[in-house]
Amino acid sequence: MKRILGIILTAVFLSALSIPCGATDTEATTYRDYPGFADVAEGSASYEAIKLCYERGLMNGTSDTAFNPQGKLTVAQLVVLAARLYDLQCGGDGTVPDLPDLSQPYLRFYDGEGNLIASYSRLEELPAYNAAANPYIALSETPDDPALPETCTLQIGYEGYNWVGSYEGVRESHESAGGVMHQGLVGTGYRFADPKAGRFTNLPGQQYVERYKDAWWFPAVFYLGSEGVMNFWGELVYRASNGNNGDDSGYDPAVRFSKDNATRSLFAWLVDLTAGPLETVNETASAPDVEIGETRDAESILRLYQAGVLTGVDAAGNFGGDRELTRAQAAIMMARVLEPSLRVRTA
Repeated sequence: MKRILGIILTAVFLSALSIPCGATDTEATTYRDYPGFADVAEGSASYEAIKLCYERGLMNGTSDTAFNPQGKLTVAQLVVLAARLYDLQCGGDGTVPDLPDLSQPYLRFYDGEGNLIASYSRLEELPAYNAAANPYIALSETPDDPALPETCTLQIGYEGYNWVGSYEGVRESHESAGGVMHQGLVGTGYRFADPKAGRFTNLPGQQYVERYKDAWWFPAVFYLGSEGVMNFWGELVYRASNGNNGDDSGYDPAVRFSKDNATRSLFAWLVDLTAGPLETVNETASAPDVEIGETRDAESILRLYQAGVLTGVDAAGNFGGDRELTRAQAAIMMARVLEPSLRVRTA
């Protein structure tokens, strides 16, 4: 029965078993005093946005006295900003947690009274698992095992990491027919209704963790993966490399993330993922160069147009997805996420 787990990478067993934060407009909180960067003139177009992003803990200066507003935003910087934005929108202070001790993972199952039913430290210890739209995890190889309660709560995480994914499961029993497994559903276990409970590939595999764990931006990648926000290799690297397949095509995130400048398209995708649901203030807002089904991440781009976060780059309102971002431009758009009164209303 355990052979079905061969298709799942053990190192990525920690799913994003949590729903990405659904905060819409969090209450404004200032975490630090604005130092007054010498290269950001008071009254300039980006002054208030840069000040707000600094005070809220989202963006830092490039030194104690300078912000470098016209400097380009790199992919690495954007990923870290996205992780901070996610944390702020979920009610945190914008702090990205350090990497956990990856040698101490856990999956713990509790009954309705909080009693521990079962505990595993590795995915391959489970009797069976099926990564369907609604995941099924078997805790017993015996159908209708009376030792298991009707419902359970699953917690998944790493020892010492300040994140825990908690999901409610309903008991199911399955038998294999004629000695052949029925889609991996064997024995007695639990069905988890939230489809995100099956995203066992949100976290980077062990080979990627070992390769990038010392990169300054990697804790942000791991954090967003653990929260179910994005998949490192299948989503982030694919977009950052413009559709290449990573190292095999010569694109190495360890080198390129800190060198390559972020595009407006990558910015829109990451901000849409991490900002949470935002109020629609421009029902019909769109961009002439963005078409659903044709433009990558068109849905994300248009949602941010309609939320008043994004605006066009020219008089026609074109989005310009391939254009690179300056730090000032990123601050202006991030500030609109953090402060609803700054959002652009076109009607």
